Amino acid sequence: MRNGRFFTHAALQVTVTASLAVSTVVHAQVAMPFYSAEHALAGVYAHHLPPLSQAFQAQADALVQATTQHCAALPGLGNGYAPLSAASASLYAQWQQTMAGWEALSTPAIGPVLTRRAQRQIDFWPTRPELIHKALDKAPQTLADMARVGTLAKGLPAFEFLLLTWRPLNPAQGRAFDARGLKPGEKPREVPFVNRPMPAATCQYLVLVAQGVQVEARELAAELSTWAAKDWQAQSEADVEVTRAVLVEWLNQWLGGVERLRWMHLEKPVKAVQTVGSALKGNPPHFARLSREANLASWRAQWASLRAQGQLTPQQRQQPQVPGEALVPIEALLLGKGHIALAQRWAKALDGVSTRLAALPDTAPARATDHRQLLALTAALKAVTALYQTEVATALDIPLGFSDADGD
Repeated sequence: MRNGRFFTHAALQVTVTASLAVSTVVHAQVAMPFYSAEHALAGVYAHHLPPLSQAFQAQADALVQATTQHCAALPGLGNGYAPLSAASASLYAQWQQTMAGWEALSTPAIGPVLTRRAQRQIDFWPTRPELIHKALDKAPQTLADMARVGTLAKGLPAFEFLLLTWRPLNPAQGRAFDARGLKPGEKPREVPFVNRPMPAATCQYLVLVAQGVQVEARELAAELSTWAAKDWQAQSEADVEVTRAVLVEWLNQWLGGVERLRWMHLEKPVKAVQTVGSALKGNPPHFARLSREANLASWRAQWASLRAQGQLTPQQRQQPQVPGEALVPIEALLLGKGHIALAQRWAKALDGVSTRLAALPDTAPARATDHRQLLALTAALKAVTALYQTEVATALDIPLGFSDADGD
């Protein structure tokens, strides 16, 4: 699967889960001001994205530091399961926070995430293990060396693959055999299982992968500062056209983010294992992330970002955003144009997704139950897409279309 946009493509996990809670309190609607395209774009680029970019950059810096410290400590940890497991879990937790920070910034993919094709550099999946092994054979030592390594062997997915490949196994669950000195017909002897720490060269590769993500995070922050400083108030006919085009791109990319979450991250992997031959039907779906906890963090981070840009909070309904001084969600744009009934149905559709997503258990239930819950979530996402395509886009005078800006 190519990691570009369907139209194309979130706050750290600790804040994401809380943001998914759906309020059951019905608030009286305060009159909403009219928000122009200039107000909407200033809200996105000057007020919404910069804090997310700063958070992702901080997490990318922390990932480099944590990986460097992890590699330095490994030789002293020996083969013991407990210390190796604790060190691996700590680094994986930092990777998850970095991944969630990335999902927050890149969902939907707009601005410098789009122009720099950052998704390809940071989060192209699925990763290719055979390409990672080839890259390890070349033993890159610097980021200049990594420039000759293929995209599918770098980025956050490659980091997760390598880290989990070397995740220590509980000796009580592992088996090892000694085949040395066997005579014809003899079977290997079972011996105590002993973990091996990640080789130093592999750990050095992890550091380089993390540094690559860090470099791109800094470049994104630098480029976004230009977008944040832009004065969106149109002063010429050409300015009006540019502003209009950027607004259309944002809203189409928002819908693309919904579809990417629905299809690429959820429905396609589930449907794939439901429709393959009987020999493969028992396999788990191949989601973007390699663990349940990481996939939940990813899905929730993406939706939290989409919801922030799509729906007002109860507080915002009582105290509307000052035009040009804060993010203006899609719901506010509808209300500002007088589409009150549609805005209410829109908010209800978004709440439907939030409810389904918040209800997913941390531990995957039985396969049939898990698939049923995930497909119910995709149905809720599909309802959002349908409402946007049939009514919201028309109400906002936004033509539906694809963007070919990154070509991925």
